[in-house]
Amino acid sequence: MASSHSTAVHTAHAAISLAGSQLTKVAHRFLARGVQGLTWRRVAAVTIFSGIYGAVLSLNPATGGPPQSLVAYATGFLAALAYFLPVFLIVTVAANFAPKQILMRVLLLASTVAVGVVIGSYLVTDMQGLMMTWHVDLSRHARTPAALLLVCWLGLAVILLMERDLEAGRALLELEQRRLNVTRQMAEAQLRVLQSQIEPHFLFNSLAHVRRLHRTDPRAGRAMIRDLSRYLSAALPALRETGISLGEDVDLAIAYLNIEKIRMRERLTFEIDVAPDAREARVPPLMITTLAENAIKHGLSPLPEGGMVRIAARRNGTTVRIDVSDTGQGFQSSHGAGVGLANIRGRLATLHGSPAELSLSRNTPRGVIATIVVPV
Repeated sequence: MASSHSTAVHTAHAAISLAGSQLTKVAHRFLARGVQGLTWRRVAAVTIFSGIYGAVLSLNPATGGPPQSLVAYATGFLAALAYFLPVFLIVTVAANFAPKQILMRVLLLASTVAVGVVIGSYLVTDMQGLMMTWHVDLSRHARTPAALLLVCWLGLAVILLMERDLEAGRALLELEQRRLNVTRQMAEAQLRVLQSQIEPHFLFNSLAHVRRLHRTDPRAGRAMIRDLSRYLSAALPALRETGISLGEDVDLAIAYLNIEKIRMRERLTFEIDVAPDAREARVPPLMITTLAENAIKHGLSPLPEGGMVRIAARRNGTTVRIDVSDTGQGFQSSHGAGVGLANIRGRLATLHGSPAELSLSRNTPRGVIATIVVPV
């Protein structure tokens, strides 16, 4: 019995603690929303405006000229601050909870302005007793709430107009942000489609090489399967990225060329000349491998003697130039129209836009040079 009573008490305490925690969170959220807009900059603006209006309130009643003394100006400033500060505080808090519908918002905020001016009038009246001990007369300032109410309403009208402009600007900004997000998502989707084309294109070609080599030279075929497995374990994760460093892509191309060398043996040689300051440029994954594969398939493989593939990269200011050249049979009728080259062009456009480009030219004495320029 005592145990069940203790459990009930513990449960009740836990429920009370949870309810208190929830109430505290709600109070914090309410307070955080209520004080939005109460910034030091706005308080300073209200203070400066009170100083200007205080000078108006403290004009010499006899001549309509400047205040008779610093005390007279200070009196007007305090009276103006007593009026405007409550209006500012009440309107700012009310604006955080007022409905967005314009008519209801105007009526509510206009009412809170009137409440603030009434509170300010009472403050000035209460301050009058204190000021009399300093031989300062606030009675004239206490009789000006109507003029202040008009000033505050005019100020509210200006603020509401500015608020509508800001709201329209925010809506346009959000619309533009959504448009950019949609454009980015479409570009990412396009890039995924292009990269999905590379995977089977590369895999089918590589597996065809393994199958042929396994028939003609089983020992070399087994070695190629082993190296190809290692290569794919590094290459396939790279294909899931939108861009990798040129250094990483060149390393993948070197691994691919080593695999191809098992198949072609002395018919394939390759040379790598990549400047260290060019290795950090961002490129589509397996771009260099695709160009090397094209050079071997269309340039070197048809020749009995094979040839060489050379990969070179140099930085030139804000761009990096990458050349993948071969000493193969040169341009054929289908050169430049293949899936691999079209894919590279599409992925370069998606990753870098117009600053990136791919072009083909004749090599000397024979062969093709594929040149890519990307921004650093």
